[in-house]
Amino acid sequence: MKWLKYPVLKMLLPYLAGIFISYFFITIGLNPLIFFSFCFLLLILAIVLRFLFPLRGQQFALLFLCLAFFLFAVIQTNVRYYPPHYAKVKNMVQNSDFFTVQISENIVEKEKSVKAIVNLLSDKDGNPLRTNAVLYLQKCSKASSLRPGDKLIVHTKFNDFSPPQNPHAFDNQKYMRLKGIFFTAYASSQQWEYLSHSPIHPLRTCASYAQHHFSALFARNGLQGEEYAVITAVLLGNDETMDADLKAHFAAAGVSHILCVSGMHVGIIFMIINFILKPFDNFPRLRILKAIILLLLIWTYAHITGLAPSVKRAATMFTFVSLGSLLHRPTSIYHSLFASIFILLLINPLLIFEVGFQMSYLAVFGIVIIQPQLTRLWTPKYKIVNYFWELATVSVAAQLTTFPLSLFYFGQFPNYFLLSNLSVISLSFLIVMTGIVLLVFSWVPPLSRLIGVLLTYEIRLLNTIVKGIESLPGSVTDNISITVLQMMLIYGIIIAIFLYLNKKSFLLKTLALSTFLALGITFFFDKFFSKNTNQLTFYSIDKMSAVECNAGTCGVLLLDSTAQNNLNAYEFNIHNHVRKQHIENMIVPLDTIAYSCPTLAKKGNFLRFDKHTVFFLSGREWLYPMPQPIQVDVVCIQHNPRIPMGKLLQTVQFREMLIDGSNSRYWEQRWIDSCQAYRIPYHSTRRNGYFSL
Repeated sequence: MKWLKYPVLKMLLPYLAGIFISYFFITIGLNPLIFFSFCFLLLILAIVLRFLFPLRGQQFALLFLCLAFFLFAVIQTNVRYYPPHYAKVKNMVQNSDFFTVQISENIVEKEKSVKAIVNLLSDKDGNPLRTNAVLYLQKCSKASSLRPGDKLIVHTKFNDFSPPQNPHAFDNQKYMRLKGIFFTAYASSQQWEYLSHSPIHPLRTCASYAQHHFSALFARNGLQGEEYAVITAVLLGNDETMDADLKAHFAAAGVSHILCVSGMHVGIIFMIINFILKPFDNFPRLRILKAIILLLLIWTYAHITGLAPSVKRAATMFTFVSLGSLLHRPTSIYHSLFASIFILLLINPLLIFEVGFQMSYLAVFGIVIIQPQLTRLWTPKYKIVNYFWELATVSVAAQLTTFPLSLFYFGQFPNYFLLSNLSVISLSFLIVMTGIVLLVFSWVPPLSRLIGVLLTYEIRLLNTIVKGIESLPGSVTDNISITVLQMMLIYGIIIAIFLYLNKKSFLLKTLALSTFLALGITFFFDKFFSKNTNQLTFYSIDKMSAVECNAGTCGVLLLDSTAQNNLNAYEFNIHNHVRKQHIENMIVPLDTIAYSCPTLAKKGNFLRFDKHTVFFLSGREWLYPMPQPIQVDVVCIQHNPRIPMGKLLQTVQFREMLIDGSNSRYWEQRWIDSCQAYRIPYHSTRRNGYFSL
């Protein structure tokens, strides 16, 4: 395939370069007016050169055009990630505790709170803010009845999202900023009151209402529990009702993509509507009406499902297909892919950093480029065998182009992905079709109830198959850690091998082997540095204590009783660090009286690791003065000890005090005040994040 024959690539490549340079290297707000003016000037120059000098000026016109899109990407990315008014708004938000807000999306009910995405309209002085935030409301019937468009008066403090508090932890601050959300707050039932309702974004409001209405239809027709969670996620894009365990089963089986609305769902909707409107093709004037109806319904469905990246990609591509059919022009799949990427990134360049966007396009490129080559390896004689063969090649092609990215983000590989896809893809297609039929006939209660029963059993069968595959021995290889460089090298190997199999060039063979060698070298150095790392890490976890002692790849994780019983806290705060450092952990209770191994020794309240000595002071213990204070490096304060600093200094002498997250905020402040009074260096994991020696 000759890539340069696609004109949109000539604009897309410099635009992508501008996005990445702006995101990774430009960290200050730029003046958008100057950049937009310069971009406009370059576009005018390109047009003038192209038409006044069609032969000599073509190359300069292309150069100016590429430069214009590069600069436009730089400013567009910078303005979205660092809004020009952000510093001013942040100052007003931090100096106010009284706000008028408007709910902009459907609320999500949590265990103890109600989560709402809101637009901060004004502060206590009436200053306009116009910025987005996440507001958590105390769970009650009043909060659960809120809907998009409701205006509230809130008496609380909004703050920035906290940066990661632990090494290699999920960066929620960056994640929210990519979505255009900059602040967060919590309000009890007494801290807010309903003000009024005014519609916002009529299309979004209608889409939210439709999603809520369709979800209620599924519930009324007998779907509940896991079955309800699966159908609302698969067909409506609402995965908030699905518990983490069910998601983990699908991920381990390698079919987590089934739980989100994807291009397949948009394709099914397109196929159904296109079939219904097939008679319109016989009348030239009605073909335009058919295209309009198709596009309206596809984009309406995309809005109902929340405009996930894969849905936007599919809807945009089907838009090109419909327009090409209307104009009687053949539509290249590659041109549709490049054009859809370009259009979506023109609207929001930060989409490129969303995992769903990356995985969706990589999977489609794999299916389009690699799958045809795989199908040529064998041509089955029977249709049913050919169907499963094509399904297998699609799964392998999509997996080849997405697994390096999946390893980088999630650190696991589903070993039975092929078995999973062969067994559940057709079933998931049937579930989507049955779900659509149920919605269509929901106005006929007896029939819709019957369809609901059928849909329930289909989903139960799907869940049984997925859980069965996940329970097989060695179903998933986890705790894999690769760097960005290693991920790029893996992609380099895949591309080089694919090109070599097509052209059998010695240069491509050498390139593949060289890339493979470079990957091996990076793994060697990664392993070498991991083996030569000694580190003592005190994690920042609210109401818990957790200490990691690792010498090389061998580690001991000391946990208090609260942390031992909280798997979610481990997964969110600790697991990613353990995975990235290639640590093989042994978990030991923190209150163990005596424990020793080659890496550390613990006796009573004292911990010796490498050259460091730590003394743990807990609220459950007493101290007695010593004739000669014991010398330690760090004192770790846990669980609210009520011992005066003076008495502590009579027992131990130390260089620094560590106050971990197991302490209440009141006693944390008391110990900070004592450290300041005695001029002792201190570190609070709640305020300053993890502590490492």
